[in-house]
Amino acid sequence: MSVTLSGPASGRTIIMLEEPARNPVAQDALRARLQVAMFRIVTIPIVDGLSAKSIVGFLDQLQIASGLLVGDGAGAELAWDLAATHRERFTGLVAIDRGHPRVPNADGIIRDGDCPAVEVDTTILAEGRSAHAVARASRRHVHADFRLVDLAGPRSSQHFTAQLATEIVMRALSR
Repeated sequence: MSVTLSGPASGRTIIMLEEPARNPVAQDALRARLQVAMFRIVTIPIVDGLSAKSIVGFLDQLQIASGLLVGDGAGAELAWDLAATHRERFTGLVAIDRGHPRVPNADGIIRDGDCPAVEVDTTILAEGRSAHAVARASRRHVHADFRLVDLAGPRSSQHFTAQLATEIVMRALSR
């Protein structure tokens, strides 16, 4: 697996958990915006068998003590798990269209009924009624600042990339 580092070594760290097949052009544009803003970006591709424990191991090998977690899809699910179980390692969480593991998803499935609450500042970007309902229900499992944001457009749009970059910067600079 290819974990990549980009941006200045002295910048605040953003840990992006990415599904490789999910719009690589938009992901590259997002990383470029964050690098211009002087953030250090750790990109970890989501692959079968990747766990919260292995992500913490990668961060230890890279000597990264903390950072802001960002995830979409399966990346968001892992980000929630990391924020809940390794709270001392992360400064915040930005999740796209995913809620806390104890909240039933749009299909009524609870991923982890025993998942602890998250104690880091959290932003959820949500699109659609069911994603909003899951996000609102997740609020009770976040014991820190919570922000729910409507997605500005399709994930392939420049509006989405700009909005996500803004939310990441706001969350990263809030601590």
